[in-house]
Amino acid sequence: MSNSTFNTAFESPPQRRIAKSPPAKDWENPYLNSGNFAPMVSETTAIDLRTHGNIPTDLDGRLVRIGPSPIGPRDPVLYHWFTGTGLVHGLRLRAGRAEWYRSRFTLSADAAEALGKPPISGPGEPQLPVNTSVAVVGGRLHAIVEAGANPIELDYNLESVARSDFGGTLEGGFTAHPKWDPATGEMVAIGYDPSRPTLRYVVVSAAGRAETRADIPTPHRPMVHDVGLTQNFIVVLDLPVTLQPQRHPGHVFPYFWNSEKTGRVGLLPRDGDLSRMVWFEVPPCFVFHIVNSYETEGGEVVVDVVRHPRSFDIHPHWPEEGAPMLVRWTLNLTRGQVSERVLDDHRGEFPRINDDFSARNYRYAYTAHWWGDRGSSGPVYKHDVRNGRTEVHDFGPGRASSEPVFIARRGATDEDDGYIMSCVYNAARDASEVTILSAQDFTGSPLAVIELPVRVPFGFHGGWFPDEQ
Repeated sequence: MSNSTFNTAFESPPQRRIAKSPPAKDWENPYLNSGNFAPMVSETTAIDLRTHGNIPTDLDGRLVRIGPSPIGPRDPVLYHWFTGTGLVHGLRLRAGRAEWYRSRFTLSADAAEALGKPPISGPGEPQLPVNTSVAVVGGRLHAIVEAGANPIELDYNLESVARSDFGGTLEGGFTAHPKWDPATGEMVAIGYDPSRPTLRYVVVSAAGRAETRADIPTPHRPMVHDVGLTQNFIVVLDLPVTLQPQRHPGHVFPYFWNSEKTGRVGLLPRDGDLSRMVWFEVPPCFVFHIVNSYETEGGEVVVDVVRHPRSFDIHPHWPEEGAPMLVRWTLNLTRGQVSERVLDDHRGEFPRINDDFSARNYRYAYTAHWWGDRGSSGPVYKHDVRNGRTEVHDFGPGRASSEPVFIARRGATDEDDGYIMSCVYNAARDASEVTILSAQDFTGSPLAVIELPVRVPFGFHGGWFPDEQ
């Protein structure tokens, strides 16, 4: 890290509302009181951010992240990490300076009541939390989640505007993990809802209009977090975590490991023609995230995933039961077979790539160490999926990174010519930092470290949203 230190301050900062961790009485559930999983209970605004090093001047926009941070009382026996109130975090960069950090709750009904704010309007169920990712749809930033809830539109300062159905075009809820196609500008999604025995294949145009192209029969009602796409296909996951409310009555997230369910991966033509859909059986496992997928010149389909041996079986609260691995599934359409090859076993999760290489033969993926051990430490990894080499950037003892986001440098021609931005929890400060790395000097010293005044609890997803977008 550079020895240079500078501060960014613009006018007199407003009084900061520093959120404290809740008392440790909820010891029964690690996601309510354990380190950086513990929720924040208020919102923060800060414009005086201490920065070490030099922020690249071509980073002009916002880094936005979201995750669960339950507000109000929760039953520790029944509470599930995936169902906490959404808390959005944003860091605004401009001209080499960190102008502000803000955190704002997405205004589900419980959050609005607890904060004394007026409820937001719009279609959909106001009680459902929206807490998993953020995406620009039709030129507007939205907080998104899976399992039936509508997106929530956010303004530039991350305040909730309204629940959205994309101008009346979205049928039901959306997804937590759409994929963008750089070739067409479309966004593709697989949505699911506990009340429906199908998966919905949805395409959202660059103008923000949604179209349901297929309802895929899945009577066992699987949990499906992610989707893949290639030039001609949508990659559909149908794996053994399914709706089973009878297994743990009253549990707020009733999806559990199903030992009677066979895992399979489907290739659905992008026009949604179910008569031409092909399924491939895979060994029992669970996949939250597809890294990337593409078609080869030989007519095979490559699907790179982070594979967990199982999830939500022995313990209903914890998503990890065995170390995740980065693996490659190669789907042979001629023989109807799948082969698997381990690409890396570093326990990486929350994979990101250069999004311009989505649905294309690519070389680099970036992951964060999976802190299923509740976050004692956590480096980030750069995986060269062509030669099998993995580089490790360790932030040091007591520091754990969330999802690493790749941002291409302006004028870049190489796939890895850009920056990695990570939100890193620093246990010594009990607060978080945003670290900016050079993706081509991955193990080198950070270009900049921006200290945030509060913790950003371990959450799920985010992205870089340039102001020009």
